[in-house]
Amino acid sequence: MRSEPTFVVNPDGDISYVNKAALSLFGASPDRSIVGTSILEYISSSYHAPLIDQFKRIDSGDASAMGLTLKSSLESDDSREFIALSTPVEWDGSEQIQLLLFETDEQLPSGLSARTMDASPIGITIDDATLNDEQVVYVNDGFCELTGYEREEILGRNCRVLQGDETDEGIIADIRRAIDAEEPITTEIRNYRKDGSMFWNRLTITPIEDETGTVTHFLGFQEDVSERKLYEREKTLFEMQADASEQSVFITDAAGTIEYVNSAFERTTGYSAHEAIGQNPRLLKSRHQDEEFYRELWETITAGEVWEAELTNRRKSGELYQTTQKIIPVTAPDGAITNFIAIEEDITDAQFIEQVLHVMDRVMRHNVRNSVTAISGYADLLEDKLDEEEHKAAIQTIRDHAEKLGKLSEETRAIRELFQRRHAEHSLSVDTIEGFVAKRQEMHPDAVLDLSIDVEDGTVIQNGSLLQLAIDEALENAIVHNDRDDPRVEIQVTQTTDGTELSVEIADNGPGMPDDQWDVIMAGEETPLSHTTGIGLWLIYWTLTALGGTMDCAENEPRGTILTFRVPLAVGGRIEDWNSDT
Repeated sequence: MRSEPTFVVNPDGDISYVNKAALSLFGASPDRSIVGTSILEYISSSYHAPLIDQFKRIDSGDASAMGLTLKSSLESDDSREFIALSTPVEWDGSEQIQLLLFETDEQLPSGLSARTMDASPIGITIDDATLNDEQVVYVNDGFCELTGYEREEILGRNCRVLQGDETDEGIIADIRRAIDAEEPITTEIRNYRKDGSMFWNRLTITPIEDETGTVTHFLGFQEDVSERKLYEREKTLFEMQADASEQSVFITDAAGTIEYVNSAFERTTGYSAHEAIGQNPRLLKSRHQDEEFYRELWETITAGEVWEAELTNRRKSGELYQTTQKIIPVTAPDGAITNFIAIEEDITDAQFIEQVLHVMDRVMRHNVRNSVTAISGYADLLEDKLDEEEHKAAIQTIRDHAEKLGKLSEETRAIRELFQRRHAEHSLSVDTIEGFVAKRQEMHPDAVLDLSIDVEDGTVIQNGSLLQLAIDEALENAIVHNDRDDPRVEIQVTQTTDGTELSVEIADNGPGMPDDQWDVIMAGEETPLSHTTGIGLWLIYWTLTALGGTMDCAENEPRGTILTFRVPLAVGGRIEDWNSDT
């Protein structure tokens, strides 16, 4: 690849560096040193003022790149015109100006006024506005490297050769309007290299005028911004996903300064994005963790390892909240850490619920159990001393209510188990159902439990330990609340035709479920006038909901109730037997 003629000059035009191509352009001998002389010595005097003005504007920071049509001062037929592009450059520890010179095969007009070029000079083209279809008369090496085309493949053609199937017609129309109006334009467009690969091109087109103000050429800059566009797209997708997440997400730089927070972070902490960005995550610090905790955190993540823990943070309001936090280091291709992504989940409510359930379980199982034992004992004493039937009937009523209270205590224990098991992901073989149905049969020998299982061998239920809670409760209700001397329950276990769900049908010959009881469950709430007589039906419903399943209720013929559970089956996985005694 050839090098473009290049000078490095100070703002006054004194030359600090010149390459061989520039020497050749001005007809100077390669052995001749022109460093230290002024660039103005080689430029026609009519261009001195605009060129120095351009240098001053570049040096002051008014422009990042500027173009000018120049003419050499050679008094021969070899005198030629060219376009000069000036950009800032650091040279030998000082801020100077790099001057790139671009020759064309056509004579360019003189008198081109200086213009700001807000573009990177990676690929450069010059189109002749006086020729049909604005034919390209110059391309630089950068353009050839970017597009894969050789010069002879582009010269004399139009740059629409870079367009393809996915090029936006609207952007093409915008470019056409700017050219027709002889106005500058900067846009980003999908273009295609010679080999068919797509790249995002940040295209800047600037009209070049002669001394009469007539546009004679268009100067084009092409910059590959594909990586940035990909980053912006991925960043947009990430932010959309993060904002849709219920978990708090924030991103810091390598030093720990917050650069991004999602909507859940704002809701959880009370800090807006404006308040949080630019701050350190210590604004959430609650002092419930000591300095050693945070020192270990920082040492872990700066070593490139993921850190995860439960901690107590403080909201903007001063309120404390419990959270699980995971911090993930983000590294560059060279392994250097560039950012940290923190994901938090507020577990305050979960811990509160667990605490309530624990206390309720202890109170119900210990205090209520002791009370039930005392009531039953005193009922026995009264029964020994009372002979009248009405007194014995009253004592039996006391026993019945004590038994119901004891049953309620056991159901609260099952509710706590439901919360503990719901995320356990404990797979269960369908064959195991036979075991805990048999256990219910042992507990109620007068009842008849008829079980049939028609599923493929090795079928596994997702988190099947929860299903045991639902089946146990349904069988217990079907037997205990049965008004027949011969309680009978039929359990049919089958697969759905598509093999994705398990169906468990439990049919009894009892008095049937009152409609108002089932209506309460379907409504999802209880009121003083509309409620269930206990929590057993709720327990079944909650369990199946936690399993991702459903429950239906229908009348049995000639009498009784049919409950049908449908729960998802596991896809693959290892079969683990659940111990029904637990």
